[in-house]
This record gives sequence, C-alpha cells and structure tokens, in this order.
Amino acid sequence: MKRREFLFSLGVIVLVIATVCQAQGSKSRRAKKPKLPAAVAEAIKKECPNCAIARVTREEEDGVVVYDFEFRNGKGEMDVAGDGTILERETPVPTSEIPAPALDGIRNAGGSLLQVETDEVRAEIKNGKVVKLDTPRIQYEADLVKDKKVVEIVVSADGQVIEPPKWKTKVRKK
Repeated sequence: MKRREFLFSLGVIVLVIATVCQAQGSKSRRAKKPKLPAAVAEAIKKECPNCAIARVTREEEDGVVVYDFEFRNGKGEMDVAGDGTILERETPVPTSEIPAPALDGIRNAGGSLLQVETDEVRAEIKNGKVVKLDTPRIQYEADLVKDKKVVEIVVSADGQVIEPPKWKTKVRKK
C-alpha cells in the first residue's frame, strides 16, 4: 500500500515538474511582438497576404515609429511607418534578374555573393515626417562574404554604390 502511494506521489511530482518546465520553455521561446496599429496590419495584409511573419521589431526613426518585418520562406522584408505607409519592400531575387551594371557594382566590392534583394523604396522619412516618393526607387542590396565576414552593399540599377560595404579588418591585441 505504501509503495502504491509512493509511486502515485512520485508520478504527481514528475507531472508537475514537466508542466512547469514546459511552461517556462514556451515563455522563453516566444518573443514579444509589438502590438500593431490597424493601419500597419492592413498594409501587411494588402501588400503580402500570404506572408508569414518571422520577426517584427518596432523602432523610431527621426521621431517616426517604424515597424520592420522579416517574412518566412524567402518572402523578404518590409518597413512600414506607424501610419501604414510602406517605406521599403525588399524581395530576394536571382542574379539573373539584376541589371548588369548593378551586378558589376556589387561584384566590384569584393567577396563572394551570398544573396541579393531588390529594395523598392516607396517613401522616406525627412524631418520627422513620412514623404511618399512619386516613383519608387529601385536599388539592390547584396550580402557579401570574405574571410568569414559578412557585409552588405547597396547599389542603384546603374551600378552606383549607395552604401559601400564596411569590411572590418581584424585588430590584433598586443
């Protein structure tokens, strides 16, 4: 009889511990996602209805709240202002779809090409206000790797470097 009570008590303890561990594990895996304003949620739904959100962060740029979305399954990224204006839409593309001058500009930076995204800039933040562009500006963002360092370069369609890669050299400690 005592053995049966002991086993029952042991089973209850194991069950309680397993439940507590699972609850704590699920809490640590769930990242807090910022609550989205209706205009932002609607912009995402309209622009990318089949996109599953992998990560979203809320930032403030020059006094404007910006939500930075990263999507799953190669659907790219999107920056949306708090009022629902899409600032940028980045989409991975094969190198065969990149204009030759842009690809040359990327390759001239050195390193091996990992990934390229078309970056469609639709609006900018200027003096704390969202300013929509009359015509979206297309640029290309590429991830390059060299000596186990990954950097990003941004070029225009005609190959002009907009943001050069920032290769960092190793500093040796004395």
